[in-house]
Amino acid sequence: MGTEESIGSILAIDCGTVKTKAVLLDRVGGAYRFVARGEVLTTADAPWYDIAIGAQHAIAQIEEVTGRSFLDQTGHIATPEREGVGIDAVIVLSSAAAPLKVLLAGLVPDMSLASARRAAEGTYSSIVGTISQNPAVGWLSVEDQVRLISDSHPEVVCITGGVDDGATLPILQIIEATALGCSMVSEESRPKVLFAGNKALRKKTVKVLGERTEVRSTDNVRPEPTGENLHALRSELEAIYTSQKLQLLPGGDMLEQWSTLPITPTAKAFSQLIQYIWHLDEFDKGTLGLDIGAVHTSVAAVFDGELHLTIHSDYGTAFSGRRLLEENPKAILRWVPTGIELEQAQAILINKETRPWTVPQEPEELWLEQAVTREVIRKAIKAANAGWQANSVQRYPNLIPMFDPILLTGGAIAGAPRPGQAALIALDAIQPIGISTLLLDRYGLAPMLGGIARLKPLATVETLDSGSIVNLATVVTPVGVAREGDIILRVSIEYEEGGSLEVEVSLGSLEVLPLPPGQEAVLELHPVKRHRFDVGLGGPGKGGRRRVRGGLAGLIIDARGRPLRLPDNPEECQAKVQQWLWDVGG
Repeated sequence: MGTEESIGSILAIDCGTVKTKAVLLDRVGGAYRFVARGEVLTTADAPWYDIAIGAQHAIAQIEEVTGRSFLDQTGHIATPEREGVGIDAVIVLSSAAAPLKVLLAGLVPDMSLASARRAAEGTYSSIVGTISQNPAVGWLSVEDQVRLISDSHPEVVCITGGVDDGATLPILQIIEATALGCSMVSEESRPKVLFAGNKALRKKTVKVLGERTEVRSTDNVRPEPTGENLHALRSELEAIYTSQKLQLLPGGDMLEQWSTLPITPTAKAFSQLIQYIWHLDEFDKGTLGLDIGAVHTSVAAVFDGELHLTIHSDYGTAFSGRRLLEENPKAILRWVPTGIELEQAQAILINKETRPWTVPQEPEELWLEQAVTREVIRKAIKAANAGWQANSVQRYPNLIPMFDPILLTGGAIAGAPRPGQAALIALDAIQPIGISTLLLDRYGLAPMLGGIARLKPLATVETLDSGSIVNLATVVTPVGVAREGDIILRVSIEYEEGGSLEVEVSLGSLEVLPLPPGQEAVLELHPVKRHRFDVGLGGPGKGGRRRVRGGLAGLIIDARGRPLRLPDNPEECQAKVQQWLWDVGG
């Protein structure tokens, strides 16, 4: 491959658990543009057992659309591009491997263990158990600790605890119990140990555990009581996942040969794009990204340039619906606008789990899939919020921080039949406040653009500017207290192309005002003085003007209240949800 300056055409491949996507970016009229995409089923499992086959099939779709050739006669990528054949650079992402099984061990649940959990949740990890040495909540005996290591079959044990140069004895007890637990497991099945606790114990940890298993030491996740350092432990877990999972996928060696950069976990690339978007304009609010997949859901939030990534390997639209329904049927079924029996819902979700690549054929299947998507997002946001350091944009402690923009990707939301449905899913699940722009990634480009940004930032910027990721809606969400039906806000719009519109907004309503894609307008907001609602323009009761852009679903005034509350009565709840769908054109 040539230098960065010589890179013209770029092929990006994202191998997910269910589907494999490939996209082509190339120079068109002197700027990078999204040219074509291919999408097929991932081929890591039977009958192929070769993830590269799916990538070849996706690339073949692009070849058919463009008339170009990227693969040689042996099925390998030809690089660099010569006379219209081959490609200049290739980026490969993947989330197809099973998550890393991690056991956490530490002292205080809401300090070192909480930090270790947040570090692990920033990677493709599944936490299979926790060992605590906190007498306030009770601790496991040595026998129980050994049994937990043996029974849970972790691939990594993360040992944390103690500020630097602080407590040692209780951590040593964990280290010794871990050594005993490792010795009770066959040598080929022993977990790696990551020590991220009191730095004074690093040598002792290696001495006690080194003869039994591989030991790595990283910076303390809690070097001081009020300080937190997640980066080192997260990087080690990510490195183990990449080497022990991604690179061992069948066919992964071929993709590794193709890729200009090392294969990157999909969620990491996605989070890099969200951070990149924040840096493009250095927004005074946070920037939020949600990648809702069939198996994993990733939440990336950026505040003051600081990235917070949370990956939920147990929340996905295809493989967690049935479990969520069993845990709390009401939480799922409240979002369905028509009556549906529990048994019917279970059958639909079992079918989705068995055939995750299918799309809804009947209205009940669509409403249920979108209901699951709402609950997956709600749970993911709630878990991620615990680790956010939102500072000044966290206006209200019981509500989400202020975000603008909010980027949404994933088949369940991008594939909604109508834009209003996609917007409503986001509003119901995220419940943003103030003024936000919803961005929709219709083609699944976002993670790949994040990966490309590491290689050719200009290609990512120009592709974003070309509208490949579209404005879904501009949303205004007033926050305050009044009686339902009270007028709380007066809105006026002056359209750039001429004309104006004035609307009075009452609490409990969902107003959708016309503002098509590509058009701009000046939005003027005046909260009613008696109620002093906060519309995101400086605090309660403050109004003002803001230039806004149109979107597929227009301009939405979500005055349903925060937090959003649904009626307890099932029939009333169904009627309310149906009304909201009608309001947004769903």
